[in-house]
Amino acid sequence: MSRDGFTGFRQGIANANPSILQVYDRWHFIGNAKKRLDFLLLSLVPSVMTWSESNTSVREIEMTKAEKRKKQRQEQKWALIQEIQTAHQSGKNISKLAKEYELDRKTVKKYLQLTTPPPIHRRKRKTPISPFLNRVIELEAQGHTIPSIDSLLRKEGYSGTFSAVRTSVEKIRRNRKRNDPSMLEHRISRKQLAYWIWTPRHQLSEKEIMDLEQCLESYSNVRPIYEMVQDYREAIRQADYHRFLRWLRHQLSDSKQPFYPYARRLRSDLQAVKHAFLLPYSNGVLEGQINRLKTIKRMMYGRAGLALLEKRVLYRL
Repeated sequence: MSRDGFTGFRQGIANANPSILQVYDRWHFIGNAKKRLDFLLLSLVPSVMTWSESNTSVREIEMTKAEKRKKQRQEQKWALIQEIQTAHQSGKNISKLAKEYELDRKTVKKYLQLTTPPPIHRRKRKTPISPFLNRVIELEAQGHTIPSIDSLLRKEGYSGTFSAVRTSVEKIRRNRKRNDPSMLEHRISRKQLAYWIWTPRHQLSEKEIMDLEQCLESYSNVRPIYEMVQDYREAIRQADYHRFLRWLRHQLSDSKQPFYPYARRLRSDLQAVKHAFLLPYSNGVLEGQINRLKTIKRMMYGRAGLALLEKRVLYRL
């Protein structure tokens, strides 16, 4: 019988029929190791790791949609000014031009004096994020993520929208790139690093391996954990129980080992763990369906009724 590591299940099955073979479900077995890895990284690396390197292929940074619209309006305005200047040179006076283009006479007169496109100077409107801009710059430089910055600002009295925080942070990062386009900035999240550590090395691209190595060099205390995880994953992939047993003994050799709590829990249920390696039974399909149903339920919470929930749950079943 396949089950998770809950002690109650183990004792209940054993009491019902001691001859039943109990299999530690691989879905939970592997998932608990991944949870332990995520927990370890919380105290070892920041939420975002950054570093810069020389950019050998400096290219123009693409403008945002708002910047493109601003540039387009500026070009259209300059084209209008040149058209008015041409009309004035052909003999039309200021009053006629003002009436024809539906502009104030003072505006037409100002346009006639221009020799280059006019700069756009707009008065900056005060917003709820304005008093916190220096704090945003400080937190972003420390490597905080946008949700983290938003959470910290709200503790300090910020009451604006999340999108305002996101826009401010994106503007800071964009300006930094433009100020020094010769430097290429890398930003790796803790979640991304956890994925690279967990994934077998041969499944990563060359770029991902390079970024992973840079992270391991910057945070050398993570490298032993990376090697332990890779050894663990290889034992699981090959269904090599003896190799896994060596890994488990190493973790149990010292309570300071990173995966000691995980290994100690498995030690109390070692027979079921052995069956997980030797037998094909698993709750993977069932757990996958449960995970799918929970995801659908959370996505629809507060947005739809039971009728639509039922249709989405039954879809493709």
